[in-house]
Amino acid sequence: MGPTAHAGDLPAYRPQPRVSGTVRVWGSPDDGWLIEELVAGFRKYQPAIRFQATLHGPESSFAAVYMDVADVAFMAREIRVPLETMGFEWVHHYPPFEVAIANAGLGAEQGIGRPAVSLAFFVNKANPLACVTLQQLDDIFAADHRRGGSNIRRWGELQLGGVWARRSIHVYGPAPANTSAVFIRQSVLGGSRKWNPGYRTVAGEWSEVLETLARDPDGISFAPPLPGNQGVKALRVAASSQSPCYSLTAHTAEARTYPLIRTVDVALDRPPRAPIKPALKEFLRFILSREGQHIIISDGAYLPLSATSLQQQLHRLQ
Repeated sequence: MGPTAHAGDLPAYRPQPRVSGTVRVWGSPDDGWLIEELVAGFRKYQPAIRFQATLHGPESSFAAVYMDVADVAFMAREIRVPLETMGFEWVHHYPPFEVAIANAGLGAEQGIGRPAVSLAFFVNKANPLACVTLQQLDDIFAADHRRGGSNIRRWGELQLGGVWARRSIHVYGPAPANTSAVFIRQSVLGGSRKWNPGYRTVAGEWSEVLETLARDPDGISFAPPLPGNQGVKALRVAASSQSPCYSLTAHTAEARTYPLIRTVDVALDRPPRAPIKPALKEFLRFILSREGQHIIISDGAYLPLSATSLQQQLHRLQ
């Protein structure tokens, strides 16, 4: 198990009702193995359940829920607000119901458009900066500063002295419509769409973002903590000026001490105060169990939820 989610801490799956019927799952081919193994694991306990899996990708998965051709969408990223929620709410007059089933992963090189990777902030290895707060990141990356700050455009404004004091900050990242940029916009910029006018888009793989920083001593960007990339270093992040600084690690992600936690979610159509269909509820209970989280760990793409987070999500299914 992961560093905080030990096997003994997690609730085992205990079938409540015996359920039958068909659960329609939509998701991404990237999550095909994970969905297949979760289904196989669940059917050991609930053999009367049938599944229909459709894996066209995240752009169609959520639409399938509000078009009523899917019971659950494995999003593996945040739902875009309002681009995707608008259609759902226009049809149903209430928001989609989302359940976190894992924490975003840390690891391997993936395409820059691949969803559900945890993100750290990086600078060139020569940069003496060690920690930033969320407000300072908003001041660097945004133009309208919904956290109440003001422009930070030079390294001296982050208390760097000497030759760094008057040097301009160069901001890099993927295209603003990229799902990871949307996560930063929502979690750091307070939902603002007004990026720093000097934001420089880097196309390609995440490694190219980090290689760009390795060539530019004045650069800063967000990216997954990939192995290698000796020319850059990850900054520790603090929720506020009064909070501790934390590095992004598997431990701080699972324990939710790192301030920028990204989850892997599933989405479904659940009217307010209405019960979840029994077969779907049992499948979600299985995913949010010791057995389900073992399967998520074995897939290797994502990190498990902690026991506390699992209990919070299980409570929301009631």
